[in-house]
Amino acid sequence: MPRAITFTSSTPIRVDPNLEPGGTPSAPNVIPWPRDESGKLKVLSICTCGLSAKFPFCDGSHKACKDEDPSKTYAYDAATKARTEV
Repeated sequence: MPRAITFTSSTPIRVDPNLEPGGTPSAPNVIPWPRDESGKLKVLSICTCGLSAKFPFCDGSHKACKDEDPSKTYAYDAATKARTEV
């Protein structure tokens, strides 16, 4: 299902399992790997729809795409998730 997604970053996001939560990242684009309450590394779901507010991680926003027509291209408003056909 085609989607028009605008990316504004020009650098990758690095998820570092060695960076403790609250630790000092080696660069602005480095974030700690999410951990559960006991400090164990969590399983990550990576966003592939481009709509997640927690990109590059999935936040469930892909549910808005469930009834897309695969023969059409859509754009989504970043704030409201309102869909328009492109």
